[in-house]
Formats: sequence, C-alpha cells, structure tokens
Amino acid sequence: MSTYRFTGMAWHAKSRQRIWLSVLGLLLAAIFVSCQPAAPTTPAPPIQPVAPPSGPSQPAPQPPSAPPGSGVKWVADGKITPGEYPKSKAYGDYEISWSADDQYIYIAMKAKTTGWVAVGFGPETLMKNADIVEGYVSDAKLTIQDMFSTGDFGPHPPDIQQGGTNDILESGGTEENGYTVIEFKRKLDTGDKFDKPLIKGTNKILWAYGSDDQPFLKHLTRGYGELDL
Repeated sequence: MSTYRFTGMAWHAKSRQRIWLSVLGLLLAAIFVSCQPAAPTTPAPPIQPVAPPSGPSQPAPQPPSAPPGSGVKWVADGKITPGEYPKSKAYGDYEISWSADDQYIYIAMKAKTTGWVAVGFGPETLMKNADIVEGYVSDAKLTIQDMFSTGDFGPHPPDIQQGGTNDILESGGTEENGYTVIEFKRKLDTGDKFDKPLIKGTNKILWAYGSDDQPFLKHLTRGYGELDL
C-alpha cells in the first residue's frame, strides 16, 4: 500500500515538474522573441502635393479664321468660290461680285440667262462713254470683249476697233443650270483712253444681260449700280 502511494506521488511530482518546465520554456521563448530587434522596413515614398484644379478645362485656342477673300486665291474659272470675293451686290437676277488690291480689280458677273452678260464702268448719260466688258459662253467656251460705248444707246464696238487696247488680263466663264457666270481681271487704271479708271470709293456702273449669245442684240434687262473700292 505504501509503495503504491509512493509511486503515485512520484509520478505526480514528475508531471508537475514537466509542466513547469514547459511553462518556463514558453516564457523564455516569448522573452527571447520580444528582445529581438525589429526587421528594418522601407519607408513609403513621400506623398506629392497635388495642386487643386483652377477651374473647368478650356479648349486649346484656335487661330482666328481668315476674313472673307483673304484666304481664298482668285482663279478665273467661271466659278464663284465662297470667300473669293469680299463684296457682292444683287440686282434682281443679276449679281456682281468683286475684290481689288492696289493694282487690279477682280470681278464676277452672274445672271439668270444663257445669253450674254455685261458690266459698264462710268456711264455718263444712259450708255454714253461707258467702259464695257461683255461676254457669253457657247459650247463651254468663253467669248469676252473690252468695249466702249460711243452714244446713249451705243454702238459699243471693241476698244481695239477704236484705236484702243484689249485690257482684260484673265477671264473664265461657265454656263450651268440656266445661269451664266463670267470672271475677269483688269488693272484699276489701264492707261487706255477707252477704259475708265476705277478709283478708291464709289464707282458708278451699268449692268445688263441678254437672252442670246449675240452680244450686239438688245439687252433683256439692264440697270445701274455702284462698286465700292
């Protein structure tokens, strides 16, 4: 009986010893871990300040558009291109457009006709002493003449038949959809006595058009107007 109690007591003593040793080992391990230096850490990059928005985004500035006539090259092709002429006036079914520089004038005549179209510079009484440019288109070919009217109702033969010169430098014409368009270029002052100098300011004009390609047949409609240079 005593031997059993002794053996049991010895076993309990050893068990308590093993438990204390285990607890002591865990405490020592915890102390050891807590005493180890912490692993170095890489610092996070500094945060860059962001400027607050100054307002709603604006589109990139665009270059100003060219004024009418300045960005379009004049071409004597019988077509009135948008921007080709900075000035234009309409008289019923007749329209005249023009531009000028220091030396030349550029003109387009457009009328609702398949016949001749004309403009006269500086008429005095009716048609007298008018410097006339008249033309027509037939079979896609332009015929244009520099004329001078010698009387109130003509005649107005070409300048070259009166001792003058043909001073139309460039020209072109088209006939399409019942309209005739004629463009031409001449000097503001040609020096020909059968041509009226065109001056800065207001210039009186005579306009007319006919129903046929015969330039000496009577006009269908005519009138007076002004060109401002």
